[in-house]
Amino acid sequence: MTTISSNPLRLAPLLLALTLAGCGGPAGSGASSYLLPASPAARQHDGRLIVNLAPIHTAAFLDGEGIVMQLNELEVHQARGHLWAEALPNQLQHLLQRRLSSALPQAQVVTRGQVQATSTAGEGRELRLRLDRFQGRYDGIALIQGQWQLLNHAGVLLEQQDFRIETPLSADGYPALVRSLASGWEQLADGIATELVRQR
Repeated sequence: MTTISSNPLRLAPLLLALTLAGCGGPAGSGASSYLLPASPAARQHDGRLIVNLAPIHTAAFLDGEGIVMQLNELEVHQARGHLWAEALPNQLQHLLQRRLSSALPQAQVVTRGQVQATSTAGEGRELRLRLDRFQGRYDGIALIQGQWQLLNHAGVLLEQQDFRIETPLSADGYPALVRSLASGWEQLADGIATELVRQR
């Protein structure tokens, strides 16, 4: 399993959790909506690949509109006043496609239904991703966990990896949590880009 983690900042973890959870009041006109920020990859790889991104599967508790905060080892809380501006799986897929395209400028990275510029089916790869955790945690960490699979054009499994990425928050509050989650997602995309080139 791929694990990426950093030491949590010396924030008061319980206070942070309570601050985030305390923003979970009723949704209404005062609700805030968030988009995951995107940035280009710092490193680019050579590789003429065709990568088909399958729809991302998320755990059921991540499918709601509210951002999820883990209050302790057992409890999770979905905010009602801090919402995803677009369905989370859609945001994640768009970001993954953009980041992989940035890291692999010679590749075609498409989602199902998108037309490829050239037809070279033998070179195609399909990327499947399952997301089990995508949340803030009580100790000041943004946690991402799941599994991805890479298959060839015939549906044969080439690579499968579990991943767990822990990114510390730089400040209290949902904007900092969203930025840390996006940073972790980009770390995951960069790792997948490396594996795509290695599996070419």
